[in-house]
Amino acid sequence: MRKLILLFVLLCGMYSCTQVITIDLNSTAPKLVVEGTVTNHPGPDTISLSMTTNYFAPVGVNPLAGAAVYISDNAGNFDTLRQISPGKYLTHTTVGVIGRTYYLTVAANGQKYTAFSTMPDTVGIDSMSSAERVPRFGSSGLPSFSITCSFTDPAFAGHYYGFRLYHNGILLDNIIDNRVIDDKLIVGTAQHVKFRNSALLVGDSVRVDLVCMDKAGYDFFNTLKETLTSGSPFSAPPANPITNLSNGAIGYFGAQSYKSKTIQLQ
Repeated sequence: MRKLILLFVLLCGMYSCTQVITIDLNSTAPKLVVEGTVTNHPGPDTISLSMTTNYFAPVGVNPLAGAAVYISDNAGNFDTLRQISPGKYLTHTTVGVIGRTYYLTVAANGQKYTAFSTMPDTVGIDSMSSAERVPRFGSSGLPSFSITCSFTDPAFAGHYYGFRLYHNGILLDNIIDNRVIDDKLIVGTAQHVKFRNSALLVGDSVRVDLVCMDKAGYDFFNTLKETLTSGSPFSAPPANPITNLSNGAIGYFGAQSYKSKTIQLQ
């Protein structure tokens, strides 16, 4: 009987210490999301605007329509972008020139957001090659390929690279598979960057863009990838990627240059 009484007291104590904690996941203030670049290739260039949504919102993308969007440069040019669909704004007169600084201004919901970026010089692709990959046991048995993009980093530091891979003219834009590189440890050396994709087959066309960006672009894409791949249950909650936008906006606006090379898989 004494043991039963003690067990009853302990259970009552545990019950009295139990509280219901409600976590509010549905009241975050929306933030402007900006995605867009100016490049050294013929435009028009696109600036995409959206607003973040609450945790339980039924849609993943909330495009921002009706904003006033402008791009200017340090040569005195000014361009008012036109909206072609909700959240999509195209340049009209902007021409990407290496060495110029470009300024983005967005006016929306009574707020003003700005960013700027200077377009770096291009770095050429020395060569591209392909290698057939041996099918693994249990796979479909079809041969696939890996692609190697070779380039030489200039003899002075301060270069930041990204890569875009096109398969039969379609951009493979999975950020998890892409990469960015800074040249702190590779100044003046030859680099060989390999891409593997099981969809690459004989007869396919593969194009690689070697993209040169500023440090703000490198910081954004590098921390974006870290955010998307931080899947450990023991890791800290991911933070927003580093941005070059003002007034609490997230995303990235950049001036980028690139050179391309295409090969046919045989």
